Amino acid sequence: MWELIVLSRPEWGFIFAGVAYMLSLFYLLPLIPSIAVGWVSIYAFAGGHFSLNAVFDKDSDADNPRSFSLRNPLVTSDLLTPKNIYFWVGLLWFLPIPLNILFVPNAFTFPKLPLAFIAYFLAIGGSITYSVPPLRFKAKPFIDLTITVLIIGFFIPIYIGLLGSEILVNTKLIFYGILLSLFLVAGIHLPTILTDYETDLKNGEMTTAVYLGVKKTSYLTSVIIIARVAGFAIINLILMTDGTLIPNIIPFFLGAVEVVLACNLAWRRDREAALLLWKVVIMTSIVGGILFGLLYTP
Repeated sequence: MWELIVLSRPEWGFIFAGVAYMLSLFYLLPLIPSIAVGWVSIYAFAGGHFSLNAVFDKDSDADNPRSFSLRNPLVTSDLLTPKNIYFWVGLLWFLPIPLNILFVPNAFTFPKLPLAFIAYFLAIGGSITYSVPPLRFKAKPFIDLTITVLIIGFFIPIYIGLLGSEILVNTKLIFYGILLSLFLVAGIHLPTILTDYETDLKNGEMTTAVYLGVKKTSYLTSVIIIARVAGFAIINLILMTDGTLIPNIIPFFLGAVEVVLACNLAWRRDREAALLLWKVVIMTSIVGGILFGLLYTP
């Protein structure tokens, strides 16, 4: 059981669930049960995603110098069988079904439940095509980014928007929720694959970073980070101006930190700079996202 938990990379579950929590607060969903159901659902989704990914990343993880990737138990242990892992993935991925049926307010108000499951299972479909051959989109340049954007930036915001008492939260909130999620994933995925560049190159994984090379990927990552900071700043200013977000300087301070490290990556163009940027973006995303949700008070 411990190896299954390690396989699912629980720290990444908190990152994915942090996005769901931010969206739930932004959508003004009730803590119990909607926010709780959303948090558990997305945490379980992430666990299944990374467990499945670990099966097909076993060889590359064995060569990867990142300590958190080396925690793939399949690299050092023969205790887990494919049957164990697929059962675990199925258990995690189907957990949201009873949660939605039993706890989501007005779950059977048509078409609320079908729409929620469509959005959720489209995310699962994206996860499968991301990791599993022969498609394995994580090893196809630019498609790896597209699939990640669709999962976190589109399907999850819509799924969370279906967990409240209404069929779907306000269209304006969904629009902003998708934009916020897109900015979040844009800042996390590229630094990750840039950190994995040498390992992916060695194992023939044609990610966006391998296709473009370190120099171009560093520049692209820096540009996307700066664009993400600008996008967050614009959204924050709009919401502060119309009185729905309590005025504060925190998002601009966090954004300034990201911009400095993005410039550092563009200057150095190496793995250490990419890893530092990745770690900081994770922290600023979680802190900024939660504070954003808490300070949104229409």
